[in-house]
Amino acid sequence: MGLFSVGKKKKQADLDLEEKKIMSDQIIFEKLQNDDDAYLTGLADQMMNGHPLILNFDTLDIDQANKVIAFLSGIIYAIKGEIVNVQEKVFMFAKGDVYEDGSMEDFLKDIVE
Repeated sequence: MGLFSVGKKKKQADLDLEEKKIMSDQIIFEKLQNDDDAYLTGLADQMMNGHPLILNFDTLDIDQANKVIAFLSGIIYAIKGEIVNVQEKVFMFAKGDVYEDGSMEDFLKDIVE
């Protein structure tokens, strides 16, 4: 323990809350409105830059949803990522390393409840 760390210890709960805030700042939540190629490419770029995507497919028809899922599935394959079903018509797309420490599963449980 260093000289300047006296009295500056953070409680574990504070650290967990801080970690969840940082994680939620990096996650992109999006309710999809269309299947425009430029729009999807922008989302894919953000995902490849390390930002997990939580996408709501509720407003898309089945053909549009299939196009988006097919496109993003290819990106997920290329970056060795994973797709998680969060709720009905809501999916999370992210790099595989996002899930390694278990904090993402905890975060998803918190936002679903």
